[in-house]
Amino acid sequence: MLFLDFLHSLQNIEKTRNFNVFKNYSLDGLSELFLYVQSKHKLKKPIRISVVGTNGKGSTSHYLASLLSILGYKTGLYTSPHLLTPLERFQIFVDGKPQVPKEEVVNSFFKNTILPDLEKFKSLSYFEFLTIFSYLYFAKENTDFEIWEAGLGGRLDATKLLYADHVILTKIGLDHSEILGNTKEKICLEKLGILTDTCRNLLVMDPEEDSLRTLIQNFPKGKTKTQILPLERKPTYLETNFLFSQAALSCLYPDLTPKLNSITFESVAKPRGRMEVLKNSPKIVFDPAHNPDAIAMTTAEFAKTHPSFSLLLGSLPDKDQEGILSQLLELPLQSLVLWEGSGFGTFPTLPESLKSVTQRIQREEDLSPLFQGRFPVLVLGSFRLYGIVAKLIQNTTNM
Repeated sequence: MLFLDFLHSLQNIEKTRNFNVFKNYSLDGLSELFLYVQSKHKLKKPIRISVVGTNGKGSTSHYLASLLSILGYKTGLYTSPHLLTPLERFQIFVDGKPQVPKEEVVNSFFKNTILPDLEKFKSLSYFEFLTIFSYLYFAKENTDFEIWEAGLGGRLDATKLLYADHVILTKIGLDHSEILGNTKEKICLEKLGILTDTCRNLLVMDPEEDSLRTLIQNFPKGKTKTQILPLERKPTYLETNFLFSQAALSCLYPDLTPKLNSITFESVAKPRGRMEVLKNSPKIVFDPAHNPDAIAMTTAEFAKTHPSFSLLLGSLPDKDQEGILSQLLELPLQSLVLWEGSGFGTFPTLPESLKSVTQRIQREEDLSPLFQGRFPVLVLGSFRLYGIVAKLIQNTTNM
């Protein structure tokens, strides 16, 4: 059996969206497995940084790994979900750039490390297995630093069992409310639940809301030192998150500040799938923004440099589609295309002002004309759209 074969045999909540499994979920079983692999493999402990939040945690995780790598530290990045292949989820950064591991290398490691104890891993979920596999893979790579982006929440997230030395909290928004809570305060508490006794520092992207600031300051953290870092707003959220990552590392490691400050935003590779230009004529840009706050920020940013554009929007069934649509009312939209294909949700009744520019599409081939027109296209709503759009662009380019 190969790595991807085993991985795809496991329960994948990211695909099924069956979040009811979390009602009685516990980390106890996975914790025992972590203890087993730790005793068997006698692993060296690098410095681990956990990144939690609703918006900005993916790009922040990327920039943390990039900056540490540029400074000469071998850095692993664990992130989710992926764009095209699960191998993207555990990457080693070299000279500031992520390296997707070769499938044959991963298969060899899987055979030597997992297969002898395969029965112990069969009851894990897709995300749980990827977490413990990446933990072992990074140990094989002898990393100096590891950046662990949490999947869902924090209190019951598998990445909590990495017992991070430092935790970074990015922006809090309303998402996964059926599991994490229906207010930002409840969601923030779930995110802060990733803190353990081993955590030395909690660094927080300024939530810019007094209720969240108070909650974070008063949350019981033991010996963990808390700092709320002000945001330096830039024209793009990527540059804002880059500067936040730079400031966070300076707080954690003051001796690195001069070298960190010498690294410019323009010199660092941007994370794939974040405001990524997939095609230049017409301009097609992809971003995974998928909740009202993120949609509002991303569309406003795009509209500043594009006086008229088309928006391709897909949304998974459990998302706040009505809230997402409410953020589009003032945009200079040439057209709005709602993708409602297999695995995606169906949008509710449209606000009156959007009806004349909107069409709903369920077949991939019906999207092709959008990528052959004159107007720029912004693609938002889900990581799953990336592969669909990339394939269609390739097909239209080859026509």
